Amino acid sequence: MEYIGTDEPNLSEDLVEQQLRLWNARREAAREKLKEESGLRFLTIARDEGSLGNEIAQELAQRLGWHVFDKEIVTWIARNSHVRENLVRQLDQKSQNLIQDAISRLLRMPEYASFGAEEYHEALLVTLVCMAKHGSAILVGRGANFALRENAQGLNVRITASPEVRVQRLSKSWKATPEEARRRMEADDEERRKFIRHYFRREFDDLCFYDIVYNTDRASAERIASSILVFMNLPEAGTAGSEPLDSPSPGPPKL
Repeated sequence: MEYIGTDEPNLSEDLVEQQLRLWNARREAAREKLKEESGLRFLTIARDEGSLGNEIAQELAQRLGWHVFDKEIVTWIARNSHVRENLVRQLDQKSQNLIQDAISRLLRMPEYASFGAEEYHEALLVTLVCMAKHGSAILVGRGANFALRENAQGLNVRITASPEVRVQRLSKSWKATPEEARRRMEADDEERRKFIRHYFRREFDDLCFYDIVYNTDRASAERIASSILVFMNLPEAGTAGSEPLDSPSPGPPKL
């Protein structure tokens, strides 16, 4: 499993491009088999802090042989035009045209007027749509489910948990008091909801934009991942620690 993401504020361009090349290799190996069996090419995961969303994404990536793109890596690609343009160029002309049509149509919608006002946000849309078209991607955060809601080749998952359980988990992982963890958690929640409300004119908690919702108060990341795989019609991949669907193909395309 290759996990693409980082907690560092400044990402290394070489590291990101190396990881993207690895993603391309695994994507080509796993895409056709999964397409035959489920018709799904990507997942989006929206999660609350402390809900095990990141752990579930990593578990799914390990079992599927897909890559996780978290909010840091998605933002980095959106802000680096040469990487984004290389992703687009790897698609055939028909796919490139479909991406441009989808972006143009989305930006023309009245409720998305503010989204196109800043270059970064338009670039973010291009990045999300392009990754979905490439396939074998797990997109975590950044409103991916709102941008890709109409794409039938994706599954949009919401991961949540009760505030009490989340505080308990975050207090342990952040090495903070429960009071400090709760304050930080609530600030993160508010920032996430403001982002979605401002740029997508939607509510983060609107369940109409999710295909399936999980509460992890009494379920492990492994059990949730197994359930998602069954939902994808892939029960044979639902054993923890199983091998990815296929091995990476040789000679990954160069970005």
